Amino acid sequence: MDCTLCCEETQILDKAGKQYWNKAWRTYGIPEEANPRQVGLPNYVNRCFHEYFYQIFSNLNTQGKNILEIGCARSMWLPYFSKEFGFNVTGIDYSEIGCQQAIQILSNEGVKGEIICADFFSPPRSVLSAFDVVVSFGVLEHFKDTAACIAAFLKFLKPSGLLITNIPNLCGMNGLLQKLINRRVFDIHVPLDRQNLVRVHQMNGLRVVSCNYFLFMNLGVLNFENLQGGPLYRVAVRFRSLINVIAWVLEDAIPVLLPNRWSSPYINCVAIKP
Repeated sequence: MDCTLCCEETQILDKAGKQYWNKAWRTYGIPEEANPRQVGLPNYVNRCFHEYFYQIFSNLNTQGKNILEIGCARSMWLPYFSKEFGFNVTGIDYSEIGCQQAIQILSNEGVKGEIICADFFSPPRSVLSAFDVVVSFGVLEHFKDTAACIAAFLKFLKPSGLLITNIPNLCGMNGLLQKLINRRVFDIHVPLDRQNLVRVHQMNGLRVVSCNYFLFMNLGVLNFENLQGGPLYRVAVRFRSLINVIAWVLEDAIPVLLPNRWSSPYINCVAIKP
């Protein structure tokens, strides 16, 4: 598969880089699609995301509309968007390995879609202004100039198109823990809070429909890759799983445990292109 070379602008903005992601994707197995009907606590986060997307798309006719996932490496969401909402799905990513894995996941799930291996700062002209919805999961925060990154996202949207941006919340507890556990991974992120996220969308002329912290807790956003192979890795993973289980049981049972700046793992923003 040919892949468009990263442009100089992206190399300046990108805090992680293609080499980092290619190395990361080599170490992980290929996931299954996000399945909101799978019961059990391990699938709690995916079910919450399903409820979130269902609310967003409840008043829209999504059947046959075009959705693009920016940063689609090994995406479990593209087949989900096709099966649940009837979208025509496309993904773009600059990691050749990640793109190959995304293609494999679509094939495994029997879903037709297009995966474009290219830098989203310099995409093929054919995909500009081509999409009704553009979504990204954990992409924006890896770029030094977040406003320029949002501007690049907008080039793919049709007028009145919907931009859905998901980022990890690294301005509270999760950021502090990530610094302690793996400072190198923290340093390839730009910590953004809800106000920062609203501002960079508005700077690009977007009308922000909603921008909120999402879920009460999920320590799965923390990266322990530096501990792999050592005695602490298994302990850390088990401790993380235990805390998550406790948090999700409580969150489901006690509505007062609201998403917040300190403990929430994510921030989600929905905005409309004029």
